Amino acid sequence: MGNSKEEIAKLKEAVNIEDVIGTYVELEYKLGGKCLGLCPFHDDSTPSMHVHTEKQIFKCFACNEGGDVIAFISKIKSCTFAEAVNLLRQEWCNGSTPPPQHIERREKAKAQKPPATPAQLAAMEASNVKFMRSMYGHHPALARIHEVKLDDHSWMDGNKYHPDCADITQAYVDFEVSQAGGTVPSAFKAMRGRIVFPIRDENNRLVAFAGRTTQTITDENRSYTPKYVNSQTSDLYNKSRTLYGLHLAGEPIRTETFAFLTEGYKDTLAMVAAGFKNTVAQCGAAFTDDQAELLKRYTKRVAVLMDADDRGREIAAAAIVVLHRHGMQTSELLLPPGEDPDSLFRRIGKRAFRSIVAESQLTGHLQALKESTGVDLANMCMEGSGNSELIRMNGEEMTDPLYDPEANGEEGNNESFSVRDPSECRSTPS
Repeated sequence: MGNSKEEIAKLKEAVNIEDVIGTYVELEYKLGGKCLGLCPFHDDSTPSMHVHTEKQIFKCFACNEGGDVIAFISKIKSCTFAEAVNLLRQEWCNGSTPPPQHIERREKAKAQKPPATPAQLAAMEASNVKFMRSMYGHHPALARIHEVKLDDHSWMDGNKYHPDCADITQAYVDFEVSQAGGTVPSAFKAMRGRIVFPIRDENNRLVAFAGRTTQTITDENRSYTPKYVNSQTSDLYNKSRTLYGLHLAGEPIRTETFAFLTEGYKDTLAMVAAGFKNTVAQCGAAFTDDQAELLKRYTKRVAVLMDADDRGREIAAAAIVVLHRHGMQTSELLLPPGEDPDSLFRRIGKRAFRSIVAESQLTGHLQALKESTGVDLANMCMEGSGNSELIRMNGEEMTDPLYDPEANGEEGNNESFSVRDPSECRSTPS
């Protein structure tokens, strides 16, 4: 991986500066998306270093040190720019467990700071709920937007948000997607003017928000206009321990006995809109051990579906490594080059999208069988002859790595990791 301007921008987008600096400095979170801490670059007795979570920069107003996350690592490690970039990639962007020294610092900081009380956690969530209610997009009336003609923009009064795709609208309603106005509470200033994706934990608590810019990201504005901004890490929310959409996907995952794992919020919404309700997204650029353990409570089988580009393939490969480390079975699904679930759904429509996902499931399943058994079933199948039947016919001759007899309540029947049109899926409780 190179150090081009685009690659550096992607790296900085993939990490939160407060998380990185927080492993070296105990940070105190303040309103307005700022953190304070003792500057490690001079003999600091009162917190002089400010970390701006929205701008993703730090600044010490005593010794004048400052910059982005790469500058911080370069300074604290006394290394070059290139060495700092490599360190960030190795320690923060591959889904691996943080180095022991980071864990030690985190545990020390936790020991010094008592955990939030139930009342404090309730107050944090209440603040989140208040912010969400300040927007119109979550309102039940939005559920009727799909009945409004898209060329009639009268419904856009206030802060309502429409995804500009009629077939996706209901999923955006169900997941409470909104748009923040120009005036928001100071604690949520980073979300101002952005499309806001509320994030709930598996117990349906409103723990955080992700805000996506409405601007088109270009080489010129990439460095100062992050595509997404996220709620700060707190006792209520830790993105490495949260899976987007799990509060609604839990039961469908158990019903279908497997989960789809996507790269982002919009991808999950596209999958749900297509009928694949057993879909979740990793929060953050890397799939973590904590997320694997969380998902393992619901299933041992995961179909990984990331963006069809170089970065997406890297993220998928890292996620699969983590899943395997936790004893889970995986299948990697591939979309047409350059596509992601959201872009593909919008381009070709719901019906064609469902067909491509089902075909990708089968392709990924056959590849998993080939890697596990050395037998290339794809070459044994005639085009359009019903590959899933051939897999079942061969079920008695080989072990299907994606079939879990225990999960299906069966013994000795190596049936395939099922591929079916979502319209045929079993209904789940609402």
